[in-house]
Amino acid sequence: MADNAFRPEDNGAYIGPGVTFKGEISGPEKIVVEGIVEGDITAGSLHIGPNGSVKGNVVATEADVEGTLSSNVDIKDFLLLRSTGRVEGQIRCGDFQVERGAVLAGDFAAGNGESQKTKAETASEAPKQAPKAAESPAKETSEEADTSGSAEPEASSEEVRLEAAE
Repeated sequence: MADNAFRPEDNGAYIGPGVTFKGEISGPEKIVVEGIVEGDITAGSLHIGPNGSVKGNVVATEADVEGTLSSNVDIKDFLLLRSTGRVEGQIRCGDFQVERGAVLAGDFAAGNGESQKTKAETASEAPKQAPKAAESPAKETSEEADTSGSAEPEASSEEVRLEAAE
């Protein structure tokens, strides 16, 4: 049997090449997918090999994607999208890195959850608040002052819509 560098330790799962798994996988440690998973995955760490594919909701602390991942994706800490990787759908992650050649398509948000919520609320309220601020800048509320600019930098949080050309 060939030695695989991505093979998980105890409390992990390995879906090898040529294997199709339909259902839900949950584990506290690493889950490696080099085959096909049609279903939800919850893991500490997820690695999808170059020929691996996951179609389902994914919740993980970190993910390394060389293959295909689609549906709702929630990566708490770090998403690494390799040059051969493709991620599609609703994507939320803490920090991320995308290599040249990778495809990222769908709704994408990065940063911690509180920053995302604050940015989204600020962006959706901005058109409503702009006329008020122009009419009476002296009546600015403390909430508006807090979101308009602060002395310390906020955690990086971007919300963008990316679509791949087919």
